[in-house]
Amino acid sequence: MRSLPPSLAIVIAFVGISFAAPLAKLAGVDGFTAAWWRLLIGSLVTILFAILARQLPSLWLVLRSVPSGVFLALHLAFWLESLRHMSIASSTGIVVSYPVIIGIYESVVAKNISLRGLLGVILGFLGVAILSTPWAGATLLGALLSFLAAVFASIYFLIGRWLRLRGASTLEYTSAAYLAAFLVLSMTAPLLGLEPWSPPSPSVPYLVLLGLVPMLMGHSMMNYALGYYPAAVVTGVALLEPYGASLLGWLLLRERPPLASIPGMLLSVSGAWLALTAYPPRHRRDG
Repeated sequence: MRSLPPSLAIVIAFVGISFAAPLAKLAGVDGFTAAWWRLLIGSLVTILFAILARQLPSLWLVLRSVPSGVFLALHLAFWLESLRHMSIASSTGIVVSYPVIIGIYESVVAKNISLRGLLGVILGFLGVAILSTPWAGATLLGALLSFLAAVFASIYFLIGRWLRLRGASTLEYTSAAYLAAFLVLSMTAPLLGLEPWSPPSPSVPYLVLLGLVPMLMGHSMMNYALGYYPAAVVTGVALLEPYGASLLGWLLLRERPPLASIPGMLLSVSGAWLALTAYPPRHRRDG
């Protein structure tokens, strides 16, 4: 059977991740519940793929992935909650600024920052500032939640890079991290008095799709494309999410992107791309 063309995988991935924000809004539940369902479906799917590929993570890797899972759980819960307090354009535009934060970390670790990286940081945070205004459809709480989600995503990716550099394959790591994140939310829910496993019946189909579409069409296709394209190119697809999500939000929810959010998205995404490509990728084992 002919393998899937990697260029088509990139297109499918873009469509898949663009559905995350509209599906979360259609579900109409709190961010914790939306995150719990996304991780439930996501971990089941990745574990199934790991079984079929005979790449189940070891218990030791699962334990080492707990910190990664904590920050992934925080990232999803905070970002999905931010969508209840601001426009899709502002929320997604702010949360994809995580390469800017990683760029700052890289410059501190390397004790130098390139002109490209510095420009990326400036443009990225200027875009975040614009997207955090009421004119861009944001509230102070929503902007704070989305920005914190970007910080948590940065830590999640940095831990993931550390584990990948130590031999974990993509499938081994993602299945371990998703499972750890799901268990973190499941154990935290009773402490917060929440029951994410009992959402309103009309929300369930959207929650299941939230776990399937961004995961199968989005993240899985991005992992597949990593075997053919540089990581910067594949991650660049995620940086286009604000545009795809805003368009789908307009079509599905009649949520027209505020005019002020457009320059904010342009600056945020441009800054993130510059920060992402300012440092050469480290060698790692793909699989």
